[in-house]
Order: sequence, then C-alpha cells, then structure tokens
Amino acid sequence: MPYVQTSQLFNIDSLLEELRDEVVTGETLDLFVASLAFKNFDGFARRLPFVLESVTYKAATWQTLVDAAPAKFRIRQPQEEVLVFAQTEHCGCVRTYRYRRAQGIGEHDAAGTGWCAVSTPETFYAQLDTPAAAAVFHAWQAWMTRTTADQAAMAEGRFENTAVSRSVIFTGVGSCLACKAPSVASARTTLSSAADNGLLIQLPLCAQHLQAAQEYPCVALFLETLFSISLGLPEVERRDAIPDELIASLHAMVAEALGGTVGTALKRKRGWHLRIALSDGWHWLLRLNTLMDYAYMLYPPGASKEIYRADSAPDHPDLPFFPDHEHERPSKKNEEIAPSFLYGNPLLDLKRLQRVEKDLRSA
Repeated sequence: MPYVQTSQLFNIDSLLEELRDEVVTGETLDLFVASLAFKNFDGFARRLPFVLESVTYKAATWQTLVDAAPAKFRIRQPQEEVLVFAQTEHCGCVRTYRYRRAQGIGEHDAAGTGWCAVSTPETFYAQLDTPAAAAVFHAWQAWMTRTTADQAAMAEGRFENTAVSRSVIFTGVGSCLACKAPSVASARTTLSSAADNGLLIQLPLCAQHLQAAQEYPCVALFLETLFSISLGLPEVERRDAIPDELIASLHAMVAEALGGTVGTALKRKRGWHLRIALSDGWHWLLRLNTLMDYAYMLYPPGASKEIYRADSAPDHPDLPFFPDHEHERPSKKNEEIAPSFLYGNPLLDLKRLQRVEKDLRSA
C-alpha cells in the first residue's frame, strides 16, 4: 500500500499531563489511545492509514510503554526506537510510540532484550504494511461507523448549532468502555470556557457504568477514574439549572452577543422569562427553568406568536435525540420540527440563535 513519507505524531503527554499516584501500566496508556483511535485522529497525516503514531517526551512514560510493548524496533537510519502495539478486536489501528529526547539511541542500547533492528523506516513500515492488517482496519472502520452513528450525528449537530467545535468519541466496539457488557447509551459532557471552543466528550457505557458515571459531577471526572489519570480539571459541581445569581450577567452577555439590548427579566412558575430587544421591533423571549426545561422564542415586529421556537418539551418522542427540538414557523400547519442539539444554556446555544434570526429576517 502506498504511504506518505512523514506522519504527524500525536503527543500523548498533552492527553496525560498529570498522572495520579496510582500505578498506571503501559497497557492502560495504550488502551486510552486505542479508545480514541476511531475518527479522532482523522486530521493527522499518516504513513499508513491503519497506523496511529504517538510520541512522548517523558522518560517515565516511555519506560512504562517499553515494559508493556509486544514489539520493539530500533531503526538504524535515522536512529530511532519505535514501540508497536498490534490491532485488537477493539481497535483496528496499529499503535506506535516514540520517545523524543536530546540524544539519539543510546539510553536503551545496552539494557533490555527483545528489540528488533531494522535498517530504514521503509523497511520498518514494510513489515507493518500487510494485506491482513489493511483488511482488519477496513472491517473495524466499517463496523465502528455503524456502531457510532448516533454519537457522530450528535457531534455533527452540536458542531452546527452550539459552541462545540471539537469532539472526542471514546469507543468500545459496541461494548461498554469500562467493561465488555453491551453499551446501552452514551454518557456525555461538554467542556467550554467560551462560546465557540467547546469540547464534547462521549463515552459508550453499559447500564451499570452509566449509573456510576451519573454519580460524578462531570462525566470527565468519571473518565479520570476509569483510566487513573488527571485531566487537570477545576473543581466542578453539578447544577440542574443556571443559578439565579448568574441570570442578570447571562442576560446581558446573551443580549450583547445577539446584537440586542436587555429587556425585562421576570421569574415565573416555570423559570425565568428573559426578553432581548432587537432592531426593527424583533425580539427574543428566553424561558430558562432547568437545563431540561427551557424554550427560546423569536418574535417578529408586532407578532403575538413566535416565528421560531426551540424547547425541551417531551411532546415529540419520535424525533431522534429527544427531547431537545425546534419548530420553524410553529403557527403554520406545515411547520418543520427537527432535533435542535441545544443545551438549554443560551451561552452555549448562541450559534443557532444568531443563525435563526439572520435566516428568518432575510426570508
């Protein structure tokens, strides 16, 4: 199979910056990378499509991987050491690891056994490039495309309508990421500090581990425990609704982002009603009760009925990604109802609100 001459190495140190005090094996580190192999590295240049190549700059991490690697190669020209982890039923990619340091080969020359010497990178990759390896990769890729269709669709919807710009889908080949039981759903969390750089994380889990994940304030904290790592997250607490003390600030920030001005803010039986006045008599009404009970409504000048509404009402269970959905022209008999992929937090949902207003004004 033809391959490019260079590849982009994934820095696993950026993924595992802070290891916990627990003993972390090389098998665990490789499992973490393997669980990310599907789709998450599609933008990386590769010598072979089924070879995922990583690098560490930490001697301790390298030695942990050396101790676990089933195959170890020394390439003479250029001087380079490469660890190889074979394809498995859970990962159709061959994973390789390198260590970057000031010197070339030397640290492990005299110690350790089981290293295979090859003359050039071309010789090394020729050993990996077999019809069997390519067949395993393509079969795994086809299977994963089918089994992760829902997670991929969720990510695409969030890319289109919300602050999410990146997605990580951990995969278990139809099984729970934490065990081999069948997965029943994905646990999801979104990390974001701005309105346009959110990271969506999705973990396929069985019923037991899904319940366990729900006991954590954030799914990312469950992920830390699962892989015995630290992602360096700040302390977080779970809230079902935006706290009252933040409503005024949120109201002002959303109004500014939508090019409007702050209107009335009333707390009613089903949450806050926040109005945002726009130019030419248009306005938004945002009803915020909880993250699972909200509605965004856009009104044209002088209208008593909204021209657009996105909400979380459980009245369309046949729609995918229930219950969050949107109505375009809800007063019409032929109104369009579709999944919205929204969060119920307008700071994360600004992208959709901005586009809806622009489209309906110009219609």
